Amino acid sequence: MQNRKALLLLSALCLLVLALSQCVNTTPSSNDPRGPAFAGSSTCRQCHQPIYDTYIKSAHFNTTQPVSEQNLLAHLDSTSRFPYNDSTWVQVHKGDSGLYQTAYVNGRALESHRMDILFGVQHAQTFLYWNGNRTFELPLSYYTGVQQWGTSPGFSATNINFKRFIGANCFECHSSNINKQLNASTAGIEEVLDKNSLIYGIDCERCHGPALAHVDFHNKNPNSKQPKYITQIASLTRQQQLDVCAVCHSGNNKLQEKSTFKFTPGDTLAHFFTIWHTDDTTSNFDVHGNQYQLLSRSKCFTQSNSITCSTCHNPHANTTNNIQAYSSICASCHKQVEHSFDQTNGNALKNNCIDCHMPSQPSQAITFRLAGSHENSAYMLRTHRIAVYPTKKDQ
Repeated sequence: MQNRKALLLLSALCLLVLALSQCVNTTPSSNDPRGPAFAGSSTCRQCHQPIYDTYIKSAHFNTTQPVSEQNLLAHLDSTSRFPYNDSTWVQVHKGDSGLYQTAYVNGRALESHRMDILFGVQHAQTFLYWNGNRTFELPLSYYTGVQQWGTSPGFSATNINFKRFIGANCFECHSSNINKQLNASTAGIEEVLDKNSLIYGIDCERCHGPALAHVDFHNKNPNSKQPKYITQIASLTRQQQLDVCAVCHSGNNKLQEKSTFKFTPGDTLAHFFTIWHTDDTTSNFDVHGNQYQLLSRSKCFTQSNSITCSTCHNPHANTTNNIQAYSSICASCHKQVEHSFDQTNGNALKNNCIDCHMPSQPSQAITFRLAGSHENSAYMLRTHRIAVYPTKKDQ
């Protein structure tokens, strides 16, 4: 009898331990550098696998990456260089511990730095190197549209520069976190970065907010299909939805009050910027970085109560070059519009709203020089101001 009681007690204890262990296992812990409220984007995959697997291939998710041969879009060969004059050039090449940019004068290596961080994945790739706890931009970038190396945006085509400091403000729109400190130095106040706190790319929680409570709840309540403790973008007001994108796609001509790493969906940009230009003319906005301002000055936008960035863009996938697909979005509202095309290009244009009403334009904010050229090349991006533009025939 006593053996039986002992056996029952032991069984009960085992069941209790098992139950408690399951509760512990369903409660995630966080070592995310942003704080204990963050779960880390990889936890999203267990419930949102199709979206997650698509998003990790997107330009947003990969807008910063550690440099490797696998994510470099260029092939390294004798053309992977930029000559500043007959005796001076910068070469991109493989080294013992990675990929490097090295300055040569009369065939002798003068200065060399490893390419540590990659910015960009679609239109261009620019590179940073770590020097202690600070990052600096390297002098050469790769431009995918022309498949050539050239000077990094704004860099001189006659003098080699390895000293352009890149602070946390650049990472705020190209990554999901990096911690900084302001330290006193002989040169004054110096900004230093914590490389271990860098979260590459724009991850799920950058746009959807801290997710640890959400993950914890749904691990414990797997049958609950109503999202808890996470912001549903569709539940936000139109302006709140726009601000989620505009926090990075509204340029940097504003006085920043606090780090936009603190921005969460449902917040407003007025909490982050003390100067917010609303009266600037369209000509003041660049096709690179000012997408929100350009869109908000379009008649399609001002005469609608519902158009947001996601009307045309799937935030979980790359933008595409499928002009007809985008044009079909235009046609969903502009059903009765008719154009008079000449016979030579009528068939090509009737399913193409985009090239005429959102043409590619040169960025005034980004200038660069290609090898062998004596003038700057245009960095072309599609404008987000939807309008009627003059055609070549009208000019």
